[in-house]
Formats: sequence, structure tokens, C-alpha cells
Amino acid sequence: MTHPDLVLRAEQAVIGEALRDRQRLDDIAYLTPDRLAHPTHRALLTALIESRTSEPAIAADRVPELIAERAAIRGVDADYLRQLADASPRSGNIATYARMVQEAAVRRDLSLHVDRARAVGAGVRGPDPLLDRVAAVMRRNELATPVARLDEPAPAPFEPRAAQTTEHAVRVEVRLEKQDAVLADLLQHPEQIREVSSWLYPEVFDEGPRREVYEAIVVVEERGEPVEQLTVEWEIYRQDPQTYTVEVEVSVEERPDYLARLAATAVVVGAAVEISGELLAEDIRASLTADFSKIDVATRPAGVESKVDVDIRAGAPAPRVEPAPLLQPPPVQQIPTIQPTIRP
Repeated sequence: MTHPDLVLRAEQAVIGEALRDRQRLDDIAYLTPDRLAHPTHRALLTALIESRTSEPAIAADRVPELIAERAAIRGVDADYLRQLADASPRSGNIATYARMVQEAAVRRDLSLHVDRARAVGAGVRGPDPLLDRVAAVMRRNELATPVARLDEPAPAPFEPRAAQTTEHAVRVEVRLEKQDAVLADLLQHPEQIREVSSWLYPEVFDEGPRREVYEAIVVVEERGEPVEQLTVEWEIYRQDPQTYTVEVEVSVEERPDYLARLAATAVVVGAAVEISGELLAEDIRASLTADFSKIDVATRPAGVESKVDVDIRAGAPAPRVEPAPLLQPPPVQQIPTIQPTIRP
């Protein structure tokens, strides 16, 4: 399914981008207001589209007042719209957010058709077992994103939850801290993703949220979309809506928003490349150690203990051996030459 909070954030991103620059509505002409789930967002998008025709020359700083007046929604004034615009990601990729909104709308349509088919053929097996399995999967995944009621108040602009720290916080392992640093740098500086992903395979990260975040970052970048908290989190839920939760234990308490913490983590630009090399070396070293251990067990006779403890680690460089001096050839013996005596 598409998580309702993600759908609201995607819709707010579309509205926020359009509030900052109404010309961007030309990039999403296919997205009609009825495809948005929340009635407040539908009314705001309608007002924005209509204002392009009725008030094309209005100053940008006056757009919030104009849209608030046209939409006439309780609790939605110019200040609310400015907060919505400020909360929207400043990447200038309204087409990406519109695609996400459209995807959520398609899922709602599919769920609606499943409900209708279920009501018509309740208790009766369909003519095609494949269709039955598809319907069962759709019901299990809860594809639908609930559509808000008409009287539901306008949702507050999205704000990442601040990480709560305690005096008794326990830091995670150094290995996990390195993985978090790599993910934070890639999320904040996506221009490094292509270089790192060309040689850093996902299995270097621990199985779970860290590996899934890395895979989602790579997928979003390969698709040519902006790599940011919203798009990465959307891709994670899209790949596995049932098992994934954005919760990673980093202290005594669990922080509820792992991606938000990565986006706010102070990291040096380029740390991803350097630390990724360390992680890759550690993973290769561990794999070689495991492989050598398996070989030793397989080749050792029964009842014989291993005498050599194979340990692959970075040691000191081998001492330099100076080559032996070249042997000089023996001196050539000079044979005296006899000069003939010539008499005058």
C-alpha cells in the first residue's frame, strides 16, 4: 500500500511547489485535482490551476492570499499556505511528486475495483485462479489509501520529528555508525551515488532498514528522480509495504524517523566514498576468513585439530630484502706481448 502519511506529504509537495512557482503546473498538466486524496489539497490545486488563467500576472508574494481567498477553506489562510510552501522540498521536481500522487490514485482505483468484485462474487470462486490470487494479494497489501472526508480539517504541513536524546544514550557499534555515515552523506549529497554504487554492493550493509535505505537510494537515482527523504521513503514502502518500518535502534530508545535523522546528520562531503571503501574491505576480509575456515574444516582428517588459525587481517608490510651484490667477473690476466727486435 501507499502509506497515508506519504501520500499527504507528496500532495503537499505538489501544492508547495506550485505555490512557489505556478509555471510549474505546466509540467503536471495530466494531474487533475480529483486524483488527490485530501479534499483540502483538491481545492487548493483547483484554485491554483484557475488562477493561472484569471490572474496570470499577479506577483509571486501575493499568490498565497489569492489562493486562500479562492479556495475559501476553513483554517487555510495565507500564512498556512506559506508554511506549506516552505515545508515543500526545494528540489524543483514537481513532476516527481505528481507521479507519486498519481501512483497512489491508481492504487485507490484498483482497490475500489477489488471491493466491487468482492461484493458481486462474495463466496464464489472466480473463473480464473490467477485473478483470485491477485485479489487476495491486493487485499492483504491494503492497496487503498483512505480518501479524507469532506469535513476533515486541513492537514498540518509536514515537519520532521526531532530526534530525542537522553543522558544515558548508548551509541551503536562502530560498524553501524559507519553505515549510517555513508547513508547520510549519500542522502545529503546525491552527486556521489553513481560513483559509490558502481562498486559498493548492498550486502555490505546490515540486513534490514540500512540495506533497504541504500537500495532505495540507488533505485531513485537510477530512475533520474531527486534523492531526498520523501522520494527514498516512498520507494522503500513501495518495495515492501508490509515488513518495512522506519525504526532503527540507535540508543536506549528507538527513534521513530530514521531517514529524518540521516538527513539531519552532520557529515563531511565525500565521507561516503572513503568510509564505503573501509566497509567494503571489512566485508571482503570477513568473507575470506569464512571461506578459509570452511576449506580448513573440509580438508582436515577426522579427529585432527586445526593447527593453523587462519586470520586474514591487514598486517605490517613485509620487510624489504636487499638483493645480493652482483658478482664481479675475475680480472682478465694480461698476457705479455713479445715485440720483435728490429735492428737497423
